[in-house]
Amino acid sequence: MPNVKTNAVLPKGEENGLADIAGALVAEGLGRSPVKLRAVIAIVAPRRVSVDTKTGDELATVEIRRVEVLLPVDLGAAEKLLRRALESRSGQTTLELELEDEIRQAFDQMLNPDSPEDPDEGGDGQGGKGGKPRGKS
Repeated sequence: MPNVKTNAVLPKGEENGLADIAGALVAEGLGRSPVKLRAVIAIVAPRRVSVDTKTGDELATVEIRRVEVLLPVDLGAAEKLLRRALESRSGQTTLELELEDEIRQAFDQMLNPDSPEDPDEGGDGQGGKGGKPRGKS
């Protein structure tokens, strides 16, 4: 089955909605402030395709043509769209409880970024700050 990765280059100028939060992302990545999750919407297109001649694996690299950070007022709709797309892609009309909880916690954290709860630490799933960058221990 083909796989997909993103091109690290973001669009320049008006098409790059992440530019407005670049400073915050750097501070979070360097541990200067707690990591916040953000929902974004993006338009992508294929940039290049490669084939591993040994295994036959195909890999499409996509470029981001436009990306925008969603507004807090739109997070409820974004969560519904994410669930609907995931249900359609997976063929499940009801998602597994663990996946439901993961999605709920991510959106709760975005809606309540100042909550002291860390969603990676369990708890009641009502939001929280991620105190460390993802992938770091």
